[in-house]
Amino acid sequence: MVSLHLFSLTNLNLAPPGRKKLAALALLVLTVHLWLLLSSGGSLWRLHSESQKLGPLQTRVVAPLLPATPAPSKTAPENHQPPLKKPLPKPLPKPIPAPISNPTAEPAGISAIASAALPEPVIAPETTPEPAPELAPQKAPETTAATTEPAEVPPPQIAQDKALVAKAENFPDNLQINYKLTGQERGLNYYASGYLKWQANPASSSPRNYEAELRVRAFLIGNRVWRSQGLLTEDGLAPKRYSDSFRGERAAHFDSAKRTISFSGNTPSTSMQSGAQDQVSLFIQMAAAVSAQNFKTGSELNIQTATTRDAVNWRLTYQSDEAIEVKGERIETQKWVCLPRGKFDSRIEMWLSKTHGGLPVRIKITQVSGNFIDMEMSGTEVPGPLAE
Repeated sequence: MVSLHLFSLTNLNLAPPGRKKLAALALLVLTVHLWLLLSSGGSLWRLHSESQKLGPLQTRVVAPLLPATPAPSKTAPENHQPPLKKPLPKPLPKPIPAPISNPTAEPAGISAIASAALPEPVIAPETTPEPAPELAPQKAPETTAATTEPAEVPPPQIAQDKALVAKAENFPDNLQINYKLTGQERGLNYYASGYLKWQANPASSSPRNYEAELRVRAFLIGNRVWRSQGLLTEDGLAPKRYSDSFRGERAAHFDSAKRTISFSGNTPSTSMQSGAQDQVSLFIQMAAAVSAQNFKTGSELNIQTATTRDAVNWRLTYQSDEAIEVKGERIETQKWVCLPRGKFDSRIEMWLSKTHGGLPVRIKITQVSGNFIDMEMSGTEVPGPLAE
């Protein structure tokens, strides 16, 4: 054992001295490398920083230095004028569309009872004329006596015809004539009923009042009533108030002292002529005149007749003698016609019967559109005395 140990020590001492140094140097180098690796981490692999890495790829644009622009002044110069605007062309007028039937409108007959039963003037809408362009003044041409034309003289107003005047004894007793009504509205026929009622105080009363009422009634539509109230004088009827009632009321008032007729609303008053009547009292006044006088065919009467909007002269013409059959009874009548005064007025035809106090046993009113109301007598009644 001693010999072996000595052999190993001998071998170690015999090893060349440079090998240990090399081994220790190698161990030292490995230790330093290992420490650097562990202490640097991931940053060891970054050869350049981010700015240095991307720097060669960036392009920078440097704006040239410009002189500062002064801010605009808030106050406009005194002589500043806004830019002129070109005038826009005037729009062309839109065409007026044709009337379209409304499926939700009132059924046929309502508008006739509401507006067509008695004629009323059509008031044209007010229009404002456009101002005329200014023209340079021109010298008026010289005129001679040979070229001067006389000024037109307006036609004289139609005088009131005194033939319609009737005395108090010519008026019929209290009577109501019932009518069956046939009408046409927008090409559709409808049926209704109505009456004309005449009442007056007895002759012993003073003053002697009267009331005349024309009523038209239809199922599910209601009534429209025209009523005349006034005095029965020695020279005939003197209306005081005339009214038209249908979903509201309009009226005309007669002032015999001021000789004027005024109307509800903003309609201006008009002067009243002698013997003026309203649309309902006209039937009664004509009944008394026909009963008292013998008119010839072709006779004409001009009577100022008031509606709730105006009072103009109506021209009544005795057209012919006609016989009407009512419930198998033949009735002789005088047919009188009131022709339209204008293109918007209605045509009124009435058949007056002397056997019924001169009251109309038939009344037909035709509008310019072709719509009409035809009232034929269906019977008579005797109303009670007029309420005081």
